[in-house]
Amino acid sequence: MHPAVGPTLDEHQGAALLRELLEPETAEEMVEFFTNSELLDRVPDPSLRAALLLLGGGPAEAVLRAFLNNQTAVKRLGIGLPNGEGRVIGSEIDEADPSRRVLNLRYKSEHPAAIAPSLAHALCHHEGLASNAEEATLHGLLSAAHIWLLAHNASLATMTTELFRRQASLSITLLNARSAGSWLASIRCPNGPGTIPGGNPALQCPDLWSIPFTATPDEDCDLSIPLPVQQALSCLAAETAGAVPDRYCDQLGEWFTQNLGQGRFFGAVPRAQAGQALGLLNRGDTPPSTTTQG
Repeated sequence: MHPAVGPTLDEHQGAALLRELLEPETAEEMVEFFTNSELLDRVPDPSLRAALLLLGGGPAEAVLRAFLNNQTAVKRLGIGLPNGEGRVIGSEIDEADPSRRVLNLRYKSEHPAAIAPSLAHALCHHEGLASNAEEATLHGLLSAAHIWLLAHNASLATMTTELFRRQASLSITLLNARSAGSWLASIRCPNGPGTIPGGNPALQCPDLWSIPFTATPDEDCDLSIPLPVQQALSCLAAETAGAVPDRYCDQLGEWFTQNLGQGRFFGAVPRAQAGQALGLLNRGDTPPSTTTQG
């Protein structure tokens, strides 16, 4: 498994990619942002800018809009060496500007659709103050953004570069985190049989919530959930779901268990489409007919 190599996209190719992968109405708006002089200054690299705008029209659009409106702690994006081994996006080593994040140089040639999900994670991330609940939540949002892209562009699942494989592994975990016989997938599914059906029980977990992403205790973390993240999470549930909690805590986990897996962005249909693209379903399998799980 190796990262992509070769030249990154130029301005023309970046705009063309947005038109190729997004719905027409969304694409035209995102292309306007792509050529906006202010955004060019904040995100100079065309591939990274295209990746950012691929969040348009999907479950993480609220996070994108907040960034575009200068309402996130992250203000600028570039390419460099982030703090933390193996990180896709993070604060750059020795970076003096706390509002800047960089895409790991290792992934600078990756397809923007492989980068976009990690931006859904990074734009409202609390960096060194992130709790395990925050990491599980934002990895879930990352996966939902990837699943949405796959549902509308199945050919992306054939990409075999390192970053595409990393994103696919997280998406498969989220898609398989559900109770036996249920179509409702969730970030937290404590009674799930495991995210690798038929796999070694000792080597798998029931959901993203149970993965030890960080050992930092909650008392040393910022547990507040930024409004754009709350808005994005609400898109992964039915419209009748209660309000998303405003803190990364057990109450949020319970909300996930009760509500996730419904609605336009993360209902049975887009999950089945992404699952088929990833080879998780036999051809001919269909989700149950429903008006609430979309």
